[in-house]
Amino acid sequence: MRRCSILVIAFLLPGIASAVRAEYIRVAIADNRSSVILRSADGLVVEGVPAGRRATVMHISGASLGRGRLRVRSQSAFIEVDGTRYRGIVEVRRRGNGRLLVVNDLALEAYLQGVVAAEIPHDWEMEALKAQAVASRTYALHQKRTAGRRPYHILATVDSQVYLGARGERPRALRALEETRGEVILHRGKLIQAFYHASCGGRTEDASELWGIDAPYLKGVDCDCQQISSYGTWERRFSIPAVLRALRREGYRLNAIDGVAGGAITAGGRVMDVQFRHAGGMLSVPAESLRAVLGYSRVPSIFFEPELDDREVVFSGRGLGHGVGLCQWGAKEMAGRGHDYRAILAHYYPGTTIGRW
Repeated sequence: MRRCSILVIAFLLPGIASAVRAEYIRVAIADNRSSVILRSADGLVVEGVPAGRRATVMHISGASLGRGRLRVRSQSAFIEVDGTRYRGIVEVRRRGNGRLLVVNDLALEAYLQGVVAAEIPHDWEMEALKAQAVASRTYALHQKRTAGRRPYHILATVDSQVYLGARGERPRALRALEETRGEVILHRGKLIQAFYHASCGGRTEDASELWGIDAPYLKGVDCDCQQISSYGTWERRFSIPAVLRALRREGYRLNAIDGVAGGAITAGGRVMDVQFRHAGGMLSVPAESLRAVLGYSRVPSIFFEPELDDREVVFSGRGLGHGVGLCQWGAKEMAGRGHDYRAILAHYYPGTTIGRW
């Protein structure tokens, strides 16, 4: 009875219906740009400008924008930003240095359409896709709630979660979103920090070990991703001069490397720091910092053993990513064994439940 009354009220009051239907999110899709080009074959609509003939192309620079901001949408479903199509509104802001920040303001579920298949292969098992959909939705909402005064809630890159706009949309990913619509991961009724990564190497990591986040649902668990992961084991080699150059760019003063070894190890087996022996003693570099200066794509994780081999620094490792939370290759393995997305999420986020936001 009460449910029927709410529906009637929502029907009579469009503002309430809109609030019930959609939550919006602001995504930083480009930053520090000197200029940006917006396009729509059906015409661009600028907020606050009276209706008239609609331009199909807009070239925006810091000088032309002045001190204000510009909010633009297309008369069709998509607006192009430097050749990539996005749903919703595109907002261009001028930074204090004269460069441009570009923000995509759109409904959360529309945003997720461009995320799920960008983060996980769209031809994987449906239950793995659904687990990713719920994790991505939870992560995005948590980021929004903790964004503070930033002009955006979340980045469109691996620093948050990858968002490709319309280019990332795939039918199976859209199905996963639809079948989990509104579902989020909760711990004691609150949104969790739903971190995830590609491949943990056999065991996920305690967030407290890596980042000092002591959350009961971000504790390390065993994982069978090694059985199928394309990042089961790997080896990466760097010349000593290349390592020295990378370290110097980060301010480390090192002229030679006479030896290398791993330092402290986490409970999950990851290296916390790497020790470089040289004529003046020993230099300790945080493993994540070393991975960053050498390149995240070149050193897939800090689940490695470092050694010196002649004139090369060698990293023998496994896994891809930071190792905290949901392991995507592990989710694929669990789904292949018949586990549904709820069981997958319960395994990687211990003590959590799934609810509707």
